[in-house]
Amino acid sequence: MRAASVHDGPIGEKLADKDYILVNDRAYGKIKRFDQYVAEKQYFVTRIKENVTLVNPHSLKNRKVETSNVIRDITCYLGTPQCQSELRHRVVIFQDNSGNEIRVATNLVHLSAEEIADTYKARWGIEVFFRWIKQNLNVPVLFGTTMNAVFNQLFAALMTYVILKWLYDHSKSFVIPCKRMPLIRFAEQIQYDQLQIEWIIATTKVLEKHVYLSNLKKPVPG
Repeated sequence: MRAASVHDGPIGEKLADKDYILVNDRAYGKIKRFDQYVAEKQYFVTRIKENVTLVNPHSLKNRKVETSNVIRDITCYLGTPQCQSELRHRVVIFQDNSGNEIRVATNLVHLSAEEIADTYKARWGIEVFFRWIKQNLNVPVLFGTTMNAVFNQLFAALMTYVILKWLYDHSKSFVIPCKRMPLIRFAEQIQYDQLQIEWIIATTKVLEKHVYLSNLKKPVPG
């Protein structure tokens, strides 16, 4: 774990491992490093910035897939004469689900353009997961920086979220529509002991019901 003031670009470069394909965002898209990856036989799929010049492009002859979101599949030199790659690199240009154009450079020649696009899009799941953690688990500060401390805090936050979500989902049916609220507000009101009376009554009903049902499942003594 490192302070947020430290840029993750140099740190991410240390993650290179020939047993894996590096899938990176624009922060790691250094043109000279692409040449280095090829020399080191390190596979990569890295998004390049919109202002990176594609020099002397040559289209690859690939079978067109009807449902494909790939716009172009080419090889080219990257950058301007002041900072240009020494090698030609494959560039796949495709559209995301919102119609935005994404350009990724890669040295994977044995995969189709669609597979390369899917490889890059797979990393979005990680970004979505991180955003979900920030929005739902309420962990603005880590109490420890060791792996064990971080996992313990995240697991505790996740268990708390699951319990609150369960209580919220079972309670809202007892609350009239005009008094209902989103989950995030429900959690905030519980945290600050400000839960509305309608929700207090509803959550009490839910808890009493499940305590009663759990007691029925207990074996009767001898």
